[in-house]
Amino acid sequence: MDFSFTRRSGLRKLYLEYTVMFVFLAACIFGTYLVTGHTFILSKDALNQHLPLLVKYRAALIEFLHHPGRLTFWSWQMGLGTDTFSVYSYYTIGDVFAYLALLFPAAKMTLAYQVIGMVRMYCVGLAFVYFAQHFNLRNQVILIGTVAYTVNAFLLYAAIAQPFFTTPFILFPLIVVQIERVLQGGSAWPLTGVFTWMLVSNYYLAFVLGIGALAYLILRVATHYRTSLNYLKTLGKLAFATVTSFLVSAILLVPEILAVTNSTRTGAQFANGLKVYPLYYYLFLPKQLINGGQWYFMYWTALGVVSIGFLALVYIYSRPRKYPLLTISLALSLVMLLIPAVGAFFNGMMSASNRWTLLIYLPLAMAVCILAQDAPHFSHHTLWILNIATVVYLAILVATFYFANNDDIFMPVLFLIVSLMALWLITFHKTRFPDRWLLAIVLLNAGFNAIYAAFPYKGDFTDKMLSRGEYQAITANRYGGLDQGLSRSPAYRVSTISQNQIIEGPNLDNDLTSGLHNINSYYSLQNKYLGQFNTALQNNQYQANIPIRQADDRTVMNNFFGVRYLFVQSNGDNATKLPAGYFLDKTSQPIINYDVGQPSSATSKDQLIPIQTERYKTNNAFPLLYWQDRYINQSRYRKLSPTQRERALASGVVISGKTTGMRPATLHSAVIPIKSVLVSNRFNKVNPAQLKYVDSDEKYQLQFPQMQSKAFRQRVRGSELHIEFTKIKYTPFTMKEQIHYDMKHRAAMADNPGSVFNQRFNKYRYWRYHVLNGSPDISFKLNYFSRFGTASVVQAKQNVLSLFKHVTNGTLNIGYYSGNLPQKLTFKPSKLGNYELKYRVVAEKLDGNYTREVRAIQHHALTDLKFSRNRVSGRITTPRTGVLTSSIPYSSGWRVTVNGHPTTTVRTNQAFLGVRLPAGTHHVAFTYQTPGLRTGALVSLVGLVWTGLAAAVTLIVKHRR
Repeated sequence: MDFSFTRRSGLRKLYLEYTVMFVFLAACIFGTYLVTGHTFILSKDALNQHLPLLVKYRAALIEFLHHPGRLTFWSWQMGLGTDTFSVYSYYTIGDVFAYLALLFPAAKMTLAYQVIGMVRMYCVGLAFVYFAQHFNLRNQVILIGTVAYTVNAFLLYAAIAQPFFTTPFILFPLIVVQIERVLQGGSAWPLTGVFTWMLVSNYYLAFVLGIGALAYLILRVATHYRTSLNYLKTLGKLAFATVTSFLVSAILLVPEILAVTNSTRTGAQFANGLKVYPLYYYLFLPKQLINGGQWYFMYWTALGVVSIGFLALVYIYSRPRKYPLLTISLALSLVMLLIPAVGAFFNGMMSASNRWTLLIYLPLAMAVCILAQDAPHFSHHTLWILNIATVVYLAILVATFYFANNDDIFMPVLFLIVSLMALWLITFHKTRFPDRWLLAIVLLNAGFNAIYAAFPYKGDFTDKMLSRGEYQAITANRYGGLDQGLSRSPAYRVSTISQNQIIEGPNLDNDLTSGLHNINSYYSLQNKYLGQFNTALQNNQYQANIPIRQADDRTVMNNFFGVRYLFVQSNGDNATKLPAGYFLDKTSQPIINYDVGQPSSATSKDQLIPIQTERYKTNNAFPLLYWQDRYINQSRYRKLSPTQRERALASGVVISGKTTGMRPATLHSAVIPIKSVLVSNRFNKVNPAQLKYVDSDEKYQLQFPQMQSKAFRQRVRGSELHIEFTKIKYTPFTMKEQIHYDMKHRAAMADNPGSVFNQRFNKYRYWRYHVLNGSPDISFKLNYFSRFGTASVVQAKQNVLSLFKHVTNGTLNIGYYSGNLPQKLTFKPSKLGNYELKYRVVAEKLDGNYTREVRAIQHHALTDLKFSRNRVSGRITTPRTGVLTSSIPYSSGWRVTVNGHPTTTVRTNQAFLGVRLPAGTHHVAFTYQTPGLRTGALVSLVGLVWTGLAAAVTLIVKHRR
């Protein structure tokens, strides 16, 4: 089928029919959430990122419109502080739909977010209708393809989880149409426009779409224009569109590229270490074609088109010479789906998630259109091909059903059979209005898929959504009301306790609503120096997108970050795992739960344990900026252990280069090694470097023999207990070994008289369990149990997208003990396998020496702090040469003046902003501008001039013709 740019008649009716049809689809896609009392706001990314950032960006736009020229490049509220451009450019700046928020009042932002989500989906279908109108297709055939394109597993997920991922579904059809226009000798200007939109929308999606556009261009030329194309003229137009769009978009692209290269995303493990996907991926991939509503499979691949899509694939592959572009592109897609490296390539060399599959829905929907267009003229032979293929496919689906026992495939299979029957009826009974019948079936199929995905206890997307009014309740009660009355100054920060949730349910990794400055942050781009700092100190909670979290509740790190207040839920996990020096400052109104967590010996209400939110305060928080005259050079710093590096933050400043006039830091012997022995509950000593864990009920005790000594106990009193792992290596058992040990353990448990162990059944049961859970895989937990709760080193599964990290070392904070340290800890790995663990246990002494160092730091704080847009300033008097250091993340965008004279910033403590100061009284002012923005703006200005000149030339040439 060929593109035609001849104006089609009846377009107004076509778009009206699509609009009416979309009302039905929208009711199916979003209606379940409304009926069940939910919103379209996901309790993860939408709660933490998309919605609050939309609110913030709208406020920034209104501020800019009222005061043109006032641009805010630095936010003090996003974690420790960050470049706002690097955040907004990923989520909002290039998203044209985000600007619809300006049409809503500030109080209706949750409504705006949800309405915009529906508008996005409407535009997805609109883009396909525009694309398909360029073919000789009947109107209702176009609508059938539109349904197939709009309602699929990827979009059902993206519409409520990652709304801006709907944009490439709008852009890709437009890109294809405009490339085709150029190939047919038409103007390059429309392609220039859509390329520009692509580049400014989101740099990651532009990368994916750019590869898709190039692939389409190559395949289209190879299969259709190979001998007829004017290559020189066409390449000139394509080059013009590409270069012009890059020039115009440079104001966003240049700083974005710099932000990516200076982020924690660089250096990630390729494909999360996967060479092949887990076995269950290959087993269930055929099922995913017509059933993609499972949340757990979304990481790997989301297909889930309407059932007639399978028949469409069979049909076009029965005619590969007639449809070479579709058959080649879809065959390549299938091969790509089988290789993790492909997914990793499209994900910027990181995880192996196949998000690139957003590109294949266009050829899939086009295949559906071709099937529907040709259906009235099918031959008997064609229908039998469809029959045989369907029987084979159903056999595969039945086999996976018996294996996985998921009933979610029932309705897609029913619609597959109904679709096939409809094709028979259309062909042999010459049914009136065949397009209407097929459209009705496809609409019902799509509607059911959408409802099933959202429906409680089915696809269960509703379980991941916020309830109506919950977003407002969360933002109002994030800290249990204990944030009221606190200053909103960026001079100090707040945090919570690890694993301790004040708000029940969703994890809250960002705070963009309370006005306080929480150290936790969750964004796609994070400062690479901050990542290096947390890696060097082996912050056990570090992840590329969430570099700090609660700093594993480590005292010195919290103090260094300036955490003055901690908020704790009394009935939550780790509620007593408080860093040293934090004291109870305020509590919320107590609530009594009579049924849970109460002592059995209670005889009156006074003896019951109340539930409340608690606010703890410390007097040991470091100032935001402070002077240090004692230095630690890089070679000395590298020799320190992670706990020693943390402790050294109070003793001096880590810098490289010039240290003239400064003194070397005195590092106190504040980190004390503790000898440890690992003993099994089978009473045998275990070598942790050769730990073969074969029984899931086996536990270990990490014993500290030195704690038997009164003198040693006294020496380490008032310490934070750390386990420093220099090596963590886990080798999972093979499937065969895993099943062997599971069977052995099961047989050992059958110890009652008359017990019979069914070898054959249990072997199948364990094999099935491990296949469905992706075994063998590298994930594990090392769990250590203390009076504070459970501290764990966690290796995530390889199907974790942006939060994956390969764990090879780490420092685990067990907690701060104001009195004696424990004599033992309980240790239990989470999975069978071989562990190689090399570690030492240390006590980080937090005594009078530490307090004196903190007081000296506080005494040398930058005073008279003033915060303004992109600026912080203050005064300080220094008795000698030293460094003004801080906990403000370093960036090349920072500039500094001392007493009005520009000087050079320095990177201190690996990751933070500083400046060298001589003796004397100084007024210091730091200002910030997004790196690369000025250069990008100049390039874009050149691009606009170039575009204007090219447009003028085009108009002159056109006029002369």
